[in-house]
Amino acid sequence: MNNFIANLFSERKLLLRELKTLKMSDFSKKRNYELIYGINAKDYHTLVFVRFSKSKMLQAELENLDLIANCVASKLDIIINKRVLFYNSKICSKLNKQNNKWKFYDFM
Repeated sequence: MNNFIANLFSERKLLLRELKTLKMSDFSKKRNYELIYGINAKDYHTLVFVRFSKSKMLQAELENLDLIANCVASKLDIIINKRVLFYNSKICSKLNKQNNKWKFYDFM
């Protein structure tokens, strides 16, 4: 995990143990994401997507990330309780930010 992502985690007070950086190429052809898995303080399995893209994020892309999260869960044989997305672009207004599975954080 690089220094930039560690700073993102510390700014948002996201503490994860047993961190694993997963290869996004194992699950998708998308290149503008970093994929990190860890367990938070409440023993919830957490999957963190860090999106490095300038294009607007749409609802369909979030649905694709859900599919990727399901693939990760089946490969690691776990249940993903929390999903976190860090993004640096605009986000569609129709995207449901009140989703209880996802936490959204922007960065610049």
